[in-house]
Amino acid sequence: MQKIESKKIRKLNTTDYWILEKVMKDSEVSRTDLAKEMELTSAAISKAIKKLMLQDIIMEHEVLESTGGRPRKSLIVNKEYKKIIGVNLGVGFINIVVSHLNGEIIQIRQRKFVYKTQEKVLDLLYEGISDMVEKFGEESIIGIGLATHGLVDRKKGTVIFSPHFKWKKLDIRRELERKFNLKVIVENDVRAMLTAEHMYGCAGNMKNFMLLYIRNGVGAAIFLNGRIFEGSNYSAGEVGHFIVNEKSTIQCRCGKFGCLETEYSEQALINKVIWELEKRDRNESKEKITIDRIYSRSKHKEEPYYSIVKEAAYETGKVIGNILNILDIDNVVVAGDIIMTEKLYMNNFRKGVDRMILEDFNKKVKIVSSALDDMIGIYGAISLVTSNLFVGEKLMKG
Repeated sequence: MQKIESKKIRKLNTTDYWILEKVMKDSEVSRTDLAKEMELTSAAISKAIKKLMLQDIIMEHEVLESTGGRPRKSLIVNKEYKKIIGVNLGVGFINIVVSHLNGEIIQIRQRKFVYKTQEKVLDLLYEGISDMVEKFGEESIIGIGLATHGLVDRKKGTVIFSPHFKWKKLDIRRELERKFNLKVIVENDVRAMLTAEHMYGCAGNMKNFMLLYIRNGVGAAIFLNGRIFEGSNYSAGEVGHFIVNEKSTIQCRCGKFGCLETEYSEQALINKVIWELEKRDRNESKEKITIDRIYSRSKHKEEPYYSIVKEAAYETGKVIGNILNILDIDNVVVAGDIIMTEKLYMNNFRKGVDRMILEDFNKKVKIVSSALDDMIGIYGAISLVTSNLFVGEKLMKG
């Protein structure tokens, strides 16, 4: 991971960063807890905590015991220390958020757009970030996290390829850092969501899991042995281009036919519903066929909505089941508006997974919906900064 600098706290050492990370993740951790876990003396722990407190990074507060005894002191991150700018840039939308260091959101700005040229999308990105920097002040910002659609080399901060934005080998980190004089972390949007689910959602204790995200496309990210698995070309998790229909006449943006994405993404479901309604001579305006309508009606078993969502869940589950066999992953987190269908999608997705995975393995696989709901993309952008606070010996430029 990329190292993050700060003149103000450049003297922090490995122990200090370890303590800061523990406090960030557990708001009730005490000095005693830290000493036991690190196997250090109380004096060593107190020295490190004093350094962090003198720089206003962490604070102590009293927690009332449930038994009614004396309050005990625990450590918390000073959320006012610095702020984070997070940017979730997806197909047709941009969400820009400012949060406290602990992930607590201060302000969100959401905007939809139809631009497809590199220049116009970049202008929109610059404008949105500029507004936030101007409002909160450069000195108050610890860094910017950009979670974007496309193949991303996180280490270099470049977008290798983004078909929708027509970006190729775009050094977006360099552009943003030069423009705003702030450190920037760039990552693929779904991998950022996986980081968020691990930091803020239901996957905090999972050593191995896959996050599946379904929206205009179908993507996944993989967490193996406590680390994000990127692959040789940063394309690990591109499940949307798994061929599921050899006879399909619908061409995917990747150039192939019959991809999971062209068959079972949200846009694919809309297309299938329109086609079925026309086939049944039902006079319903195409403009009225939205994904929200499909999900709502499918929950009430109304046709053709019900059968189409059910099939999508089952077939997508089969693809994921095959991948689980290969990687031996025992947790799957499903994210996106698809979870609005509640048990309909999740139950049939489970059936698809069980159809493909080994019999002795299927009972061990846990499948859950994201705990972050429709905020997962926003928290993904924030988590790019918070997850990089503890890498190396330095924090972000402040």
